Amino acid sequence: MNLSKEIRALAKANKGNLYGFFYEGKYRLNNDLKSLKPHQLNTLNLLSIESPFELCRLVKTPFYILEKLINEPVYKHYSIEKKKGGFREICAPAKRLKKTQRSLNYFLQAYYLWIKPNAVHGFVINPGYLNVYCNIAENARVHVGKKHVLNIDLKDFFPSISARRVKALFQSECFGFDEQMATALTLLATFEGKLPIGAPSSPVISNFICLQLDKELIEFCAANDLSFSRYADDLTFSSDSVIIQDEILDIINIIQKNNFKINGKKLYLRASNQRQVVTGLTVNEKVNIDRKLLKQIRAMIHDLHVNGLEVAAQKHFNIPFESSEAAQLKFFDRLSGYINFVGQIRGKEDLLFQKLTNNLIEAVRANSRKLQR
Repeated sequence: MNLSKEIRALAKANKGNLYGFFYEGKYRLNNDLKSLKPHQLNTLNLLSIESPFELCRLVKTPFYILEKLINEPVYKHYSIEKKKGGFREICAPAKRLKKTQRSLNYFLQAYYLWIKPNAVHGFVINPGYLNVYCNIAENARVHVGKKHVLNIDLKDFFPSISARRVKALFQSECFGFDEQMATALTLLATFEGKLPIGAPSSPVISNFICLQLDKELIEFCAANDLSFSRYADDLTFSSDSVIIQDEILDIINIIQKNNFKINGKKLYLRASNQRQVVTGLTVNEKVNIDRKLLKQIRAMIHDLHVNGLEVAAQKHFNIPFESSEAAQLKFFDRLSGYINFVGQIRGKEDLLFQKLTNNLIEAVRANSRKLQR
């Protein structure tokens, strides 16, 4: 019996005890459950539901509201500019729908954490009691010091996941929900026949959809002496020997067989004498900040110091008129976020991080002095 089947069987066998624990304030767990971690108990709570009314109880949403959210979902459409050109279409759920999707996401994340492959580092919760963390730094660390690094990006990741695939997921042996439950969950989590960018539940559902893809790639890499990691739609492979063309074609075939498309513009194979980048971090010798980002940070600080916040924001966002207070705040938040990111990757004691922090403080002071004149 595989792990998902074992977990589902455990949930069904202990449904009464789980109900008492989660909804009646009975804190005594039987022998099957008392050794489990919080995320594991939340998983069993999710997998024990068998009706829409139990789903309402799980996501703390009255039946008449849930019915409306499913049958008349409200989303706001807007576009955001991508860093490297083009636009990303966002479908942001309305407040009440978003709240319910967040509740569902809470339990889906708990389940995924229990069964996730070690190679996956994106869209994963990090409960402190496990002392294991998934983030872009850990994703990049897998490939440090390798002679060859192959980057593959999946095209239109969320939109490529259809509602039909999501329903099939909820009916698969992973979840085992019946037609009615699978339909309700699918309608709650999808929009216009696909997984929407902007819904809180979309990232973890995409991870569940990728379980078979991850399994096949992990097996392929183990057989071919390759290292593999995935962060959302970014797939990275590395090796201490040459990654030959046949291996790349086999990887692409596995991806396509699992109903995903390759973004040909973001497929890179780099040797150790080139700049090897994984999820925005260089990995040639150690996990480090990409030089391009450091250059951008320094340029933003310089612009703030010399020209002030209003002009710096105007130039950064390419605004043809005077920047608004909102744009200026966004500029400063972004700059501060970039510097904090440097501290997260290199450490708070790192001299470069401290220098950037001090330069930002000085730029703010210089800006304040100009305003006082």
